[in-house]
Amino acid sequence: MNFSDLRAILQYVPQFRGRTFVVALDGAVIDSPDFSNILLDLAVLRSLNIKIVLVHGAAAQIRSLGEKREIPLSNVDGTGVTDEATLEVSMDAISRLSNSVMQSLTTVKLQAATANAIHAHPAGIIGGVDARLTGAIERIDADVLQSFLDQEILPVVPPLGFDADGRTLRVNSDSVAREVAIALGAEKILFLSTEDPRKLLGVNPGSWSSESALEFLSANPNLDPGMASKMKHAAAATRDGVTRVHFVGSTSQDAILAEVFSNEGVGVMVYSDAYRSVRSARRSDVDELYLLIHRAMEEEQLVQRTRSDILASIEDYIVLEIDGNVVGCVAIHPYESENKAELACLFVKRGHNGQGYGRLLVEAAIQRAKEKCFSQLFALSTQAAGYLEKEGFVRSEGLNQLPEERRKKWETNQRNALLLIREVTV
Repeated sequence: MNFSDLRAILQYVPQFRGRTFVVALDGAVIDSPDFSNILLDLAVLRSLNIKIVLVHGAAAQIRSLGEKREIPLSNVDGTGVTDEATLEVSMDAISRLSNSVMQSLTTVKLQAATANAIHAHPAGIIGGVDARLTGAIERIDADVLQSFLDQEILPVVPPLGFDADGRTLRVNSDSVAREVAIALGAEKILFLSTEDPRKLLGVNPGSWSSESALEFLSANPNLDPGMASKMKHAAAATRDGVTRVHFVGSTSQDAILAEVFSNEGVGVMVYSDAYRSVRSARRSDVDELYLLIHRAMEEEQLVQRTRSDILASIEDYIVLEIDGNVVGCVAIHPYESENKAELACLFVKRGHNGQGYGRLLVEAAIQRAKEKCFSQLFALSTQAAGYLEKEGFVRSEGLNQLPEERRKKWETNQRNALLLIREVTV
């Protein structure tokens, strides 16, 4: 992380302190070289008083053990049919893996305990096929998990459930993460896998509301099954009270920290609340706006403005917020006597380019111009001319269409800016 991101990081720390995160690891992540870095990330989260529940899968280990024992497996991820032989292999593999995870957590000085907190019942007949010893989660013993958390013990939840008769059932770890998060009122679920979720989903980056995630699933029936499972449970979790669900590739440097403590993250997110908003600027935004654009002013990408200048015309500004942090702005300065307005100070914070944020701000500016019934929107630009042309602005060779007051300023600032004009249709 760069020092320029420190302010955003510090805003997240008090927001997350005392909250619960459910971290769901694919079995392959635990066997990968990346796991040691994941453990360090977990230790950092705990040091910030963020409560962690660790849920793990075991498909890779079950498959490997089945091959070693030469036992044909009916299912490895807890979503299809689980026969007795497969359950036996699964229980052995999961037990060994849970113990390995516990040992690894002690290396970063985290107290942990395995929690048998999943009450399940046989999934029954699915699609006309008896799932046999595959379980469906009935409820999560949240009191047990909360008791561990209150004692600053990190619960490790394996993908095994138990029915009313004490019978062990294989359950899917993605569904476990979802149900645990809902039961505990968790702030986040973080799904970690060895594959880059952006590549699997074909997005870079990506963030969806729960409804958009379900629409994406419906439109992509051939999506990687593991990713589809996580997306399905993420959409369900965010509709049932979990604020954010993140998909992160374990190979990303500082994978968890980079995802949690930055506006854009390094993975893909499904959200339930207002993650991104475009709104009118407020007086309280003045300092943040000035800090946002001061470097661009120093590099002469934007016209010089003082804090007093911004405050005096604060009603002209529109800001783009990501998670409560201002990352972009645009100003609409009116010239009411000529029924025109100037689009100015269009800027998106470095590190947030290529996300479509500039377009969102330009669209908001055009909408503001329509609401104010201006007939024309113009811009004087030295850097963004090509971009504005893509948004419907047309270069003007002369200055005849420029308001007289603005023309005088242009003649004195010697920036040789290009004039671009967009007619506004109400």
